[in-house]
Order: sequence, then C-alpha cells, then structure tokens
Amino acid sequence: MLPGQNLHGSQPKVDPYLKQKIMSASPEQLISYIYDVAISACGREDRMKATMALQELINSLNFEHKEMAGKFFQLYRYILDLIVKGKFEDAKHLLYELKSTWVEAMKVV
Repeated sequence: MLPGQNLHGSQPKVDPYLKQKIMSASPEQLISYIYDVAISACGREDRMKATMALQELINSLNFEHKEMAGKFFQLYRYILDLIVKGKFEDAKHLLYELKSTWVEAMKVV
C-alpha cells in the first residue's frame, strides 16, 4: 500500500473546508496548525504523526537567523527524543507551551 492510500488503494477523501483553511493560511497560521497536529498526536500517543509534525517544524526553521533557529532545533530534537522514549505527556506539555508562546508572539488565533 502506498503512503496516503486506504485499504482499497484509493486516496483518502480530503475535507474541502480543511483544505481551504490550509491553502488560505498565513505561514504563521500554518506553524500554529502544525503545533496542533503534534499536540493532538501526542495526546493519542501516535508516534508517527507526532514525529512527522516535529519534522515539519524543524523544516520550517529559518537558519538565516542561526542563533534562534539553532535553539528551536535543539528544543524540537529534545521533544522528538521524548516522543521516541514514549514520554508523550512531557512532549505534549512542551508543545502546548511553545504553541501558546507562538500564538501570542504572532497574534495568530
């Protein structure tokens, strides 16, 4: 089975409202959405989805600002380590705090 396919070999249906929400989101809102996915995945102890969300957060870092990006990179790697070790509640708490700070800093709702 290929990634993104269901048991019948077809692509899963995409919620058109969700697709529109993502397509019209600002970069700041997209980061907020990724935090939501990571937090939710940790709540369900979904290691794969949490890891994918953290990888997206790492990929979003702008290393033109090396000091700031480096600190976030280290923090995201630490959270990934917590997830690998099955410490989902600790990871979820850190992600929630990061998202709250991000939303406040970016004034994203």
